[in-house]
Amino acid sequence: MTTPGGETGGATARIPLGKAKVPVRFGEQVIVSLLYNHDANPVHHRPDHAIQWMLGLLAAQGVGGSEGGLEKAGPQQRTYTLGTKLLERQDVVVMPGIVLAAICFEHFIKPDEVTASITTSFTYPLLVPTKGAVDVTVEAYEVPPTPSQHGGLAGCRCVQIEAFGPGITSQQVRLLKMEAVVFKPDVSHESVFEKVVAPQFAELSKMVEKLPGFPALRHPSSISTEDRRRYTRIVESGPAGSAQQITESAWQCKIPRVLTEVIDHLRHNDAYQSEVTAYYAERPEEAERRDAIRRYVKKEIKYGWLKEANEDARVQELAEMAQHLYARQHTVFDPRKFRAEGIATAPGAQMRLDLKMSDMKLRRGIHRFYTSGCMQDEAVFMGEATVMSQPLVTRDLANFLYEVNHSFSTLRLFDYNGSAE
Repeated sequence: MTTPGGETGGATARIPLGKAKVPVRFGEQVIVSLLYNHDANPVHHRPDHAIQWMLGLLAAQGVGGSEGGLEKAGPQQRTYTLGTKLLERQDVVVMPGIVLAAICFEHFIKPDEVTASITTSFTYPLLVPTKGAVDVTVEAYEVPPTPSQHGGLAGCRCVQIEAFGPGITSQQVRLLKMEAVVFKPDVSHESVFEKVVAPQFAELSKMVEKLPGFPALRHPSSISTEDRRRYTRIVESGPAGSAQQITESAWQCKIPRVLTEVIDHLRHNDAYQSEVTAYYAERPEEAERRDAIRRYVKKEIKYGWLKEANEDARVQELAEMAQHLYARQHTVFDPRKFRAEGIATAPGAQMRLDLKMSDMKLRRGIHRFYTSGCMQDEAVFMGEATVMSQPLVTRDLANFLYEVNHSFSTLRLFDYNGSAE
């Protein structure tokens, strides 16, 4: 298990830069982030959906292996051990990971530094009580930059930032790991673009044509004065009441909202659905999963929550529910546009966000999306986002719900009605 101050693998020496403890509150950071990010994901503001989402995650993705002695546990043991504890915590929401990443970034990267790229891996969702707060420990380290990161330029720093918080069992787990490549303020923005950013832009732009016919979305976005005030409140830096300069991490917070819309389009995209249908056709594990779901649905019928005539439709509904986990985001920025008084940091700046699905590996549930932000048809940042997507109601989750006597739609206990038989 990774613990605060520890590192799991890699011989590169890390120089500690500092540590901070951040109290994350539902009212202060989660709700405000929804206003700022316009985030429609219900797990961020609906406790019942958050528990559903976390249960599916425990059963499918392997999250939770770092706590409770479950490092080698299979999906069934993990689901039963942590699922019962999770059901005791009904009044929680999931902190948007990208907002937590912004908080981490702002704590250790100064606005006048030249940011070339930010790469964030999200390793464990943070559950936040709707009343009270939860403490997150943020630590930063510096490691030697690689040649591709510094491009032969002096003044480059590679800053690694990690955030730790309580898991389901209240043991400390790593929530995310970020790597920011930044240069000292006096380094030429033009040189950073030419030596470091431009080659990565050229490589990332190739992702656009990888999967023709798959979902893409173009979305207008802006950062208003009110957004700046909210953003300052989220990251809790700068004088009280001041509107902090918008940085690269602020624009990153805009991406997941558009990404959610692109993912929604997958449900109605013929090219994608034909791939999914072909992948699951005649797979023994898929037949086992549907059998487990039907067994659970029969319990809903027994307890009067569902009419027998709707059994097949309910099985299909649960089988089609998808579990989306925003797992990784890599973004490269044009520093010429993000300098002080730059067009990307000006109040009211208008930007067009372009996102497109570019690659997928259904066996591992991996979906990769090309992301970019353009101003006046010129890219100011470009990157990729990785989303893990698998069935939400797995065989193990369906079996767990059957055993614990809960309805999946409301997470309420079944109340037996004898007349329903």
